[in-house]
Amino acid sequence: MTSISREAALAGALALGAGMLIVPQAQATTLGEESCPPDVWTKVVRIKSGYEAIGNTAGKRNGSSATSRLTYAMTTTTAKETKWTSGLTGSASWGIAKVEASISREIVDKAEKGVSVTNWMEVPGGKYGYTTPKIERTNYVVERWQDTASCGARFLGNEGSLAAITVFPFFSECISSSPCTPKP
Repeated sequence: MTSISREAALAGALALGAGMLIVPQAQATTLGEESCPPDVWTKVVRIKSGYEAIGNTAGKRNGSSATSRLTYAMTTTTAKETKWTSGLTGSASWGIAKVEASISREIVDKAEKGVSVTNWMEVPGGKYGYTTPKIERTNYVVERWQDTASCGARFLGNEGSLAAITVFPFFSECISSSPCTPKP
Protein backbone atom coordinates (compact mmCIF):
# COMPACT_ATOMS: atom_id res chain seq x y z
CA MET A 1 0.00 0.00 0.00
CA THR A 2 2.85 2.31 0.80
CA SER A 3 4.39 1.50 -2.52
CA ILE A 4 1.17 2.39 -4.41
CA SER A 5 0.91 5.72 -2.56
CA ARG A 6 4.52 6.58 -3.36
CA GLU A 7 4.00 5.68 -7.03
CA ALA A 8 0.84 7.79 -7.19
CA ALA A 9 2.59 10.71 -5.51
CA LEU A 10 5.55 10.41 -7.91
CA ALA A 11 3.21 10.23 -10.91
CA GLY A 12 1.29 13.27 -9.64
CA ALA A 13 4.51 15.25 -9.14
CA LEU A 14 5.71 14.36 -12.63
CA ALA A 15 2.37 15.38 -14.14
CA LEU A 16 2.39 18.65 -12.20
CA GLY A 17 6.00 19.32 -13.22
CA ALA A 18 5.21 18.56 -16.86
CA GLY A 19 2.24 20.91 -16.69
CA MET A 20 4.43 23.71 -15.38
CA LEU A 21 6.81 23.24 -18.28
CA ILE A 22 4.01 23.49 -20.82
CA VAL A 23 2.37 26.66 -19.45
CA PRO A 24 5.33 29.03 -19.96
CA GLN A 25 5.71 27.85 -23.55
CA ALA A 26 2.07 28.68 -24.24
CA GLN A 27 2.42 32.15 -22.63
CA ALA A 28 5.58 33.00 -24.55
CA THR A 29 3.60 33.15 -27.80
CA THR A 30 0.90 35.53 -26.50
CA LEU A 31 1.20 39.15 -25.42
CA GLY A 32 1.25 39.60 -21.67
CA GLU A 33 0.52 42.57 -19.49
CA GLU A 34 4.15 43.72 -19.74
CA SER A 35 3.93 44.37 -23.51
CA CYS A 36 4.02 48.00 -24.69
CA PRO A 37 1.06 49.35 -26.64
CA PRO A 38 1.91 50.36 -30.22
CA ASP A 39 1.65 54.11 -29.54
CA VAL A 40 2.77 56.50 -32.29
CA TRP A 41 4.63 59.65 -31.23
CA THR A 42 6.75 62.44 -32.68
CA LYS A 43 10.26 63.57 -31.85
CA VAL A 44 11.76 66.97 -32.78
CA VAL A 45 15.45 66.90 -33.73
CA ARG A 46 17.48 70.12 -34.04
CA ILE A 47 19.76 69.97 -37.07
CA LYS A 48 21.66 73.29 -37.15
CA SER A 49 21.45 77.04 -36.57
CA GLY A 50 22.77 79.91 -38.64
CA TYR A 51 22.33 83.62 -39.26
CA GLU A 52 21.05 85.43 -42.34
CA ALA A 53 21.39 89.17 -42.96
CA ILE A 54 18.15 91.11 -43.39
CA GLY A 55 19.69 94.58 -43.76
CA ASN A 56 22.84 96.51 -44.54
CA THR A 57 25.78 96.86 -42.18
CA ALA A 58 25.96 100.18 -40.37
CA GLY A 59 28.95 101.54 -38.51
CA LYS A 60 31.06 104.51 -37.58
CA ARG A 61 34.07 105.58 -35.59
CA ASN A 62 33.70 106.93 -32.09
CA GLY A 63 35.61 110.20 -32.44
CA SER A 64 35.54 110.83 -28.69
CA SER A 65 38.29 109.77 -26.31
CA ALA A 66 35.66 108.27 -23.95
CA THR A 67 33.41 105.27 -24.44
CA SER A 68 30.17 106.29 -26.12
CA ARG A 69 26.90 104.61 -26.90
CA LEU A 70 26.50 104.49 -30.66
CA THR A 71 22.90 103.97 -31.78
CA TYR A 72 22.04 102.51 -35.17
CA ALA A 73 18.55 102.80 -36.63
CA MET A 74 18.22 100.65 -39.75
CA THR A 75 15.53 99.40 -42.09
CA THR A 76 15.42 95.75 -43.13
CA THR A 77 16.07 95.25 -46.85
CA THR A 78 15.20 91.55 -47.15
CA ALA A 79 12.11 89.54 -46.23
CA LYS A 80 12.55 86.07 -44.68
CA GLU A 81 10.02 83.46 -43.57
CA THR A 82 9.79 80.20 -41.66
CA LYS A 83 9.51 77.33 -44.15
CA TRP A 84 7.86 73.91 -43.66
CA THR A 85 8.66 70.99 -45.96
CA SER A 86 6.17 68.17 -45.53
CA GLY A 87 7.26 64.56 -45.37
CA LEU A 88 4.69 61.99 -44.26
CA THR A 89 2.01 64.45 -43.21
CA GLY A 90 1.32 67.70 -41.40
CA SER A 91 0.79 71.33 -42.28
CA ALA A 92 3.10 74.29 -41.63
CA SER A 93 1.09 75.38 -38.58
CA TRP A 94 1.15 71.80 -37.21
CA GLY A 95 4.95 71.61 -37.70
CA ILE A 96 5.49 75.00 -36.04
CA ALA A 97 3.31 73.97 -33.08
CA LYS A 98 5.23 70.67 -32.66
CA VAL A 99 8.61 72.45 -32.71
CA GLU A 100 7.47 75.29 -30.40
CA ALA A 101 6.20 72.73 -27.87
CA SER A 102 9.49 70.84 -28.04
CA ILE A 103 11.87 73.81 -27.72
CA SER A 104 9.66 75.99 -25.49
CA ARG A 105 10.28 79.06 -27.68
CA GLU A 106 8.13 81.01 -30.06
CA ILE A 107 8.92 80.78 -33.75
CA VAL A 108 8.63 83.91 -35.91
CA ASP A 109 6.58 83.32 -39.06
CA LYS A 110 8.03 86.20 -41.10
CA ALA A 111 10.65 88.93 -41.00
CA GLU A 112 9.24 91.63 -43.27
CA LYS A 113 11.18 93.96 -45.56
CA GLY A 114 11.05 97.66 -44.59
CA VAL A 115 10.88 97.18 -40.81
CA SER A 116 12.79 99.68 -38.66
CA VAL A 117 15.18 98.04 -36.19
CA THR A 118 17.50 99.73 -33.71
CA ASN A 119 20.68 98.53 -32.05
CA TRP A 120 23.10 100.30 -29.75
CA MET A 121 26.67 99.50 -28.82
CA GLU A 122 29.12 100.78 -26.22
CA VAL A 123 32.18 101.67 -28.31
CA PRO A 124 35.46 102.76 -26.70
CA GLY A 125 36.98 106.11 -27.76
CA GLY A 126 38.81 106.05 -31.08
CA LYS A 127 37.34 102.63 -32.08
CA TYR A 128 34.94 101.63 -34.85
CA GLY A 129 31.64 99.93 -34.11
CA TYR A 130 29.69 98.04 -36.78
CA THR A 131 26.42 96.11 -36.67
CA THR A 132 24.26 94.09 -39.09
CA PRO A 133 20.61 93.12 -38.52
CA LYS A 134 20.03 89.38 -39.01
CA ILE A 135 17.69 86.54 -38.22
CA GLU A 136 18.68 83.35 -36.47
CA ARG A 137 17.42 80.38 -38.48
CA THR A 138 17.31 76.93 -36.90
CA ASN A 139 16.47 73.78 -38.86
CA TYR A 140 14.45 70.99 -37.25
CA VAL A 141 13.14 67.61 -38.38
CA VAL A 142 9.91 66.22 -36.90
CA GLU A 143 10.23 62.42 -36.83
CA ARG A 144 7.43 59.85 -36.38
CA TRP A 145 8.13 56.86 -34.11
CA GLN A 146 6.11 53.89 -32.84
CA ASP A 147 6.54 51.85 -29.66
CA THR A 148 7.02 48.15 -30.34
CA ALA A 149 5.53 45.24 -28.36
CA SER A 150 8.98 44.63 -26.83
CA CYS A 151 8.99 48.26 -25.55
CA GLY A 152 11.52 49.43 -28.13
CA ALA A 153 11.00 52.18 -30.71
CA ARG A 154 10.63 51.90 -34.47
CA PHE A 155 11.29 54.83 -36.83
CA LEU A 156 8.36 55.34 -39.21
CA GLY A 157 9.67 58.34 -41.17
CA ASN A 158 9.88 62.11 -41.13
CA GLU A 159 6.70 64.14 -40.72
CA GLY A 160 8.55 67.08 -42.24
CA SER A 161 11.28 69.65 -41.70
CA LEU A 162 11.09 73.22 -40.45
CA ALA A 163 13.54 76.00 -41.32
CA ALA A 164 12.42 78.23 -38.43
CA ILE A 165 13.18 81.85 -37.66
CA THR A 166 14.00 81.53 -33.97
CA VAL A 167 15.31 85.08 -33.33
CA PHE A 168 14.31 88.33 -35.03
CA PRO A 169 16.05 90.69 -35.04
CA PHE A 170 19.49 89.44 -34.13
CA PHE A 171 22.42 91.87 -34.36
CA SER A 172 25.95 90.86 -35.32
CA GLU A 173 28.53 93.31 -34.01
CA CYS A 174 32.22 94.09 -34.11
CA ILE A 175 34.42 96.70 -32.42
CA SER A 176 37.89 97.34 -33.79
CA SER A 177 40.57 100.00 -34.33
CA SER A 178 39.79 99.81 -38.09
CA PRO A 179 36.64 98.99 -40.08
CA CYS A 180 35.48 95.40 -39.43
CA THR A 181 32.87 92.86 -40.51
CA PRO A 182 30.28 91.90 -37.87
CA LYS A 183 30.12 88.19 -36.99
CA PRO A 184 28.44 85.80 -36.69
